[in-house]
Amino acid sequence: MNRGSNFKEIMKFAGTYISVCIGSGFATGQEIMQFFSAHGMISILSNIICMVVLAYCGASLLEIGKSAKLRSSNDIFTYLCGNLIGGFFKTFMPIFFFLSFVVMISGAGASINQYYGIDKDIGSLILALLALGSVLMGMNKLIDILGNIGPMIVIISVGVGIVTIARNYESFLAINEIIPTINVTKAVDSWVMTAIIYSGLNLIIATPFLAGVGATARNRKNCIWGGILGGIAFMIAAITLNLGIMADINNTYMTEIPTLYMADKIGPIVGVMFSLMLIAGIYTTAVPLLWSVCSSFSKEKTVKFTMIAILCTIAGFIGGRLPFAMLVNLIYPLSGLFGVVILISILLKRSGIFNRQRTKINRQLTYKKD
Repeated sequence: MNRGSNFKEIMKFAGTYISVCIGSGFATGQEIMQFFSAHGMISILSNIICMVVLAYCGASLLEIGKSAKLRSSNDIFTYLCGNLIGGFFKTFMPIFFFLSFVVMISGAGASINQYYGIDKDIGSLILALLALGSVLMGMNKLIDILGNIGPMIVIISVGVGIVTIARNYESFLAINEIIPTINVTKAVDSWVMTAIIYSGLNLIIATPFLAGVGATARNRKNCIWGGILGGIAFMIAAITLNLGIMADINNTYMTEIPTLYMADKIGPIVGVMFSLMLIAGIYTTAVPLLWSVCSSFSKEKTVKFTMIAILCTIAGFIGGRLPFAMLVNLIYPLSGLFGVVILISILLKRSGIFNRQRTKINRQLTYKKD
């Protein structure tokens, strides 16, 4: 019974981690194409580096949430980065998360309007209300919801990717000859830096939320395995989509939503399923963003938390009426920079460098007093 409970919690944590990382950029395929596919076959190595980094950092953040006994999830920044840099993050990140939440609301409205012809404001309102209702349910319910959605998105992504590869196998083998002949936008010029920055982009949103998730865990081992499995599964989906996009790169690079193009080519039913997956991907990012903002100022299921959630949802809906592309250009460039700082901080913290430095300073102070 205990083993079964632990396994179930590990899978929920893994699914939650996947859900947080999957956003509109991943679901549309643009993120994967610009970060990885544009580099050709060498991008597979970038994917593998990302897999290792995200598995390690996910396990670390969940375990820290369990063991550090943080007063709020937002304290994870001072825990990782110290009082100076961490204090900046602790103050600024709720604002950044709110702005990113606005991007998700705007993106949902634009996507629902494009796929189903529903008014953009109605689409934005639907996502805003769904996010609000989910956040007010509390962390345990969020883990249940996100833990189930994430694996489903991975399965659909892997399926679409595999079928596309099988149908365009010869083009896939010639990808390094095709890439120089077409104009594919690269998010980052270096395939090595691509791996680091893409990892950072995912970690910046996941950091406080995973710390909050870890605090609910039965034990540290569940946190570690949940983070490892979540990071690996997410990147398996990313690798498969990357290979699928490269296999049909002559067509996918010209489309705004490569994944939907790939799904439609398989069949109309698959296309409809994938359009729903795109909306689900936006939802699974919007919910942790809203929760992270609210939990920065109050504990969940309090009146203050509820009021903050309602006010943020209203403000997010109003802000979401701004053009989606403009919001993306404003918010996303900061994500990579902040994410890399968090990534470095996790590696330094877990390696013990910060702790050894503090011990050294304390010894020097003690020596001077003596």
